Amino acid sequence: MMKTTYAGPMLALVLVAGCSAAPMSKPVNPTQPTSGPDTCNAAAYQGLVGQDAVVDLSLPDPKRTYRLGDPVTKDFNPARLNIKLDDTDTIIAIDCG
Repeated sequence: MMKTTYAGPMLALVLVAGCSAAPMSKPVNPTQPTSGPDTCNAAAYQGLVGQDAVVDLSLPDPKRTYRLGDPVTKDFNPARLNIKLDDTDTIIAIDCG
């Protein structure tokens, strides 16, 4: 008879344990990878930072030119050059993505 009186509380403990919070882990955002290898040869174009955006016409494809704050897709293309402009169309950053 003792076994049946412990069965209920033991079952309750098992069920409650299954409802406990999972351990917290660092969130991973695959659309914004950490800096890694220079897969689009962006290092070769760092000398263009600070210049007028007209020079980006000579950059190889694939490329994406946008002003900070402009909406852009979140797809990541490691071979694509991202040319970021300020409000005066001056290149402020060139990176891969």
